[in-house]
Amino acid sequence: MCYEEGIGQNVYVGTFFIGDSKFSVYDEMSRQLRRMGWKCVKKSQLTSCDFVLGDRFAIPYHLLRCESLPAHSFFHGTRWINYFQGSHKITLKASMTEILRQADSTHTEWLPRSFVLGGDPEKVCDERALFADSAIRDPSALWIIKPSSGGKGQDILLIRSTEVVKFVETLKPTSKRRYVAQLYVDRPLLVSQNRKFDIRVWVLLISPNYTIFAFSKGCCRTASSAYNLSDLTNVSSHLTNHCLQDGHLDDGEYEVSNEISFDKIELYAKKEMNVESLLGCILPQMTNIIVRSLLAVKTQLEVSENEQFRCFQLLGYDFIVDVNFRVWLLEINGSPGVAERYLEELVQKMQGVLTRTKSAAYPESSIWDVNKSEFVELWREGYPLPEGLIL
Repeated sequence: MCYEEGIGQNVYVGTFFIGDSKFSVYDEMSRQLRRMGWKCVKKSQLTSCDFVLGDRFAIPYHLLRCESLPAHSFFHGTRWINYFQGSHKITLKASMTEILRQADSTHTEWLPRSFVLGGDPEKVCDERALFADSAIRDPSALWIIKPSSGGKGQDILLIRSTEVVKFVETLKPTSKRRYVAQLYVDRPLLVSQNRKFDIRVWVLLISPNYTIFAFSKGCCRTASSAYNLSDLTNVSSHLTNHCLQDGHLDDGEYEVSNEISFDKIELYAKKEMNVESLLGCILPQMTNIIVRSLLAVKTQLEVSENEQFRCFQLLGYDFIVDVNFRVWLLEINGSPGVAERYLEELVQKMQGVLTRTKSAAYPESSIWDVNKSEFVELWREGYPLPEGLIL
């Protein structure tokens, strides 16, 4: 605990701890907290601080569970931790696939057909035989292979169904590394110069009072090269990750940082696609997917009111829209990067949500307005569950 002398009394000063991992969101949060007069404490004082901005897999929940804070502390006797224990179940691609298939009967409407490959055969189901069989039955299909724990577009492979059997044979029978083979959305909506784009939405989850928010200003990440199905080796044509586009000859040629804001993509769709409202079509779909996916793991993530802490986590949802304006979930990131233009205001708004939730009741907008900068409430404890969830 940290106190400063006031006029005739000691004044409680908010304290926080930040881990060693370099994550722009929590670096920015640390900067803003310092600016507001908060004190950063050493690791040895972690159990006595109000905000724990820890390293994802090194947070001592067992210790924090036993260390209470005084009622006059900043959050009235509790603290915030920046990751949910067990959130990897929804951010690792293999477990995400398994959970969503089991927990939601509507998953085929928004999750591309997927197969989980590899892993310890004594603990998990390896679906390589099912994958090979599916490829044989659908010889014209394309597939994207991703490491379960991979990030930033690393070690991703695009193959045709005719290559699947050979690929499966290259996997070691006892390989413990897991992969997900996902049906490639090969008819995506395209922007200028016939380029592919995906959509990043930043989602904030908090608990107790399990509540799901989305940041109103999402981002469309564009490819540098024209979409070309005849060449699956051209990464800049098929994968929109910034780290893969960086350094390409046309990187930033059409948009700054290869990014299009939601309001700009709406204008483009009206002008070039003759669509009255692209956002009016896709925002409800993204809301539905976000809510369903996080409710699928609710029983594993929610924090009891009796705990000595509360949890929050910023997640990065990646979507793609096909030519029929259907939205598909690609993956969920547990430590997402945030577009530089939104970083400061996103963190400010996130801290605003966390500060307001010191009390049980707090008003939040439930209307997703991309012209505003705010966190929109999508679902909270007490709302009805969507049909099709099997919890």
